[in-house]
Amino acid sequence: MKTQREVISQMAKDIKELKKTQPNGELKRMEDSMISLIQSQQKLTVTVNEMHNRIMDPEEGLIVQTNKNTEFRVTCEPEREMLIDQFKGVLRWKKVIEWGIGVIFVGAVGAFIKIMFG
Repeated sequence: MKTQREVISQMAKDIKELKKTQPNGELKRMEDSMISLIQSQQKLTVTVNEMHNRIMDPEEGLIVQTNKNTEFRVTCEPEREMLIDQFKGVLRWKKVIEWGIGVIFVGAVGAFIKIMFG
């Protein structure tokens, strides 16, 4: 399979051969189109190379940022687990306090009724 560069060079050779048989106006338009195509391909190559360099940059590239994020999550995991355990402890304490307040409230209502009616 031919590469793009080979195809373009073959087209350039064909255009040179057509110069002998075609009128100048059509040939000039074809030549301008070919030049424009080559320039667009060069711009695309530069853009792809820039994107590749930004992604693979060893200092600030996408892969480095992903690795830093993973490393940060691994280093924070013990602290995260500790915070989760503390939060579960707070939830248990809240449940005990709510139960205790309920018992005191029922006792107070019972004492109030005993005093009023008894």
